[in-house]
Amino acid sequence: MSLYALRRLTALVTCTVALVPTHAQATWPERPITLVVPYPAGGVADTISRAVAREVGDRLGQPVVIENRPGASGKIGLEMVRRAAPDGYTIGLAVPATMVLLPLADARFGIGPQDFQPISLACETYTVLVVDPRLKVRTLPEFIQYGRSHAGMTYASAGNGTSFHFGAALLAQKLGIDTTHVAYKGESPAMSDVAAGHVQFMLATNSAKAFIDAGKLVPIAVDAPRRVPALPDVPTFREQGVDYVSRGWIGYVGPRNLPADVTARFDSVFRAALQAPALRQAFTTMGYAPAEAGALAMGKAIAQDQARFRPLVQSGAVTLD
Repeated sequence: MSLYALRRLTALVTCTVALVPTHAQATWPERPITLVVPYPAGGVADTISRAVAREVGDRLGQPVVIENRPGASGKIGLEMVRRAAPDGYTIGLAVPATMVLLPLADARFGIGPQDFQPISLACETYTVLVVDPRLKVRTLPEFIQYGRSHAGMTYASAGNGTSFHFGAALLAQKLGIDTTHVAYKGESPAMSDVAAGHVQFMLATNSAKAFIDAGKLVPIAVDAPRRVPALPDVPTFREQGVDYVSRGWIGYVGPRNLPADVTARFDSVFRAALQAPALRQAFTTMGYAPAEAGALAMGKAIAQDQARFRPLVQSGAVTLD
């Protein structure tokens, strides 16, 4: 072979290799994956994410390492994910507050679902409307009657911009009740103040069961499509004549432009992981149930919540002040 021909062949091979996408040069993943949790260690989101990480990591053949980056209502951690290389080695936890509610209600939040690639939902949960026993209401019709005759009813939430905040505001609007929001730093202090009579009602998770069993909170209705096992005696809103169904969820996202093959691999891995008995038991313990896995299901959940809460924000019925 002539020197000229050899040079041409070398150049052709070099160009061909350069055109091959980086992620296709090796089997992904080759190293541990970072899962950014934008909330403190020890909370519900963190605990669930650690259980998810174990199952997903086992199926990927690489550890999924939790990195807690709390602050700014979840923005600090998700900014880390947004700015990460779209190679599948950095993903993050997402909830309705960070993917839907804060982007809709606060332009200063600065990020939204358009900045990320949905990977999968993991789990979902319901809330229960609970009231201060001193109100002497025991059913939804009684609650509505009381609310319409007592303007400015106070409701607690786990914080500004949370699902508890927006969900209660949407419910009050639907019921025609004038309310005042009282934000707390977490669900526990909010429930404690409702039980103590400092605030009149709230939407709470399964954590309210201890207060309910002790007679410190009165359950009025659950926002699930059907009665829930943890509170079998509490009727749904629909059973009591109000078409109100809601759900909270926990899911995971990657940076925009995540390669399609990486997204597909996550899809199959999450589908398998969500069937693991240990993970399903972890969800149950925390008051959650497995959700539909996959990027499409998560994208659908985000779109549904946007359609549900955008009119509420546009009406001015909920603010973050």
